[in-house]
Amino acid sequence: MRTFSAPVGLLAGSIVAGVMLLSGTAAFAVDAPPSYSHDVLSKISAKVVYPRIAKVRQQEGVVGVAVAVDGSGAIADAHVENSSGVQSLDEAALQATRDAAPFPAPPTPGSVVHGSIKFTTEQ
Repeated sequence: MRTFSAPVGLLAGSIVAGVMLLSGTAAFAVDAPPSYSHDVLSKISAKVVYPRIAKVRQQEGVVGVAVAVDGSGAIADAHVENSSGVQSLDEAALQATRDAAPFPAPPTPGSVVHGSIKFTTEQ
């Protein structure tokens, strides 16, 4: 399993959302190669916005996401694989995925990228 971290930029007057991206596997889909997964997850991490309500409540968590990318680079499917237990964080992870699209065309249409987005109030 390949692991790397990427920071999310400072949000205006707010706490930084740290992002830890982990690649994984899927049982019924073609997993994207590590280099492609890295590219997609980097684009997603740049779009993560820590939800205001979660910051106020100092809620933290890790959201596991899976993104299937079609041959043109559009999202074919995106869903939460592992919930953080905080709905606003789960929704923010999916919104970052949608905001980051389109992605580069994958080597194999329908490739699935797996990653985890870690929301933390630490600066």
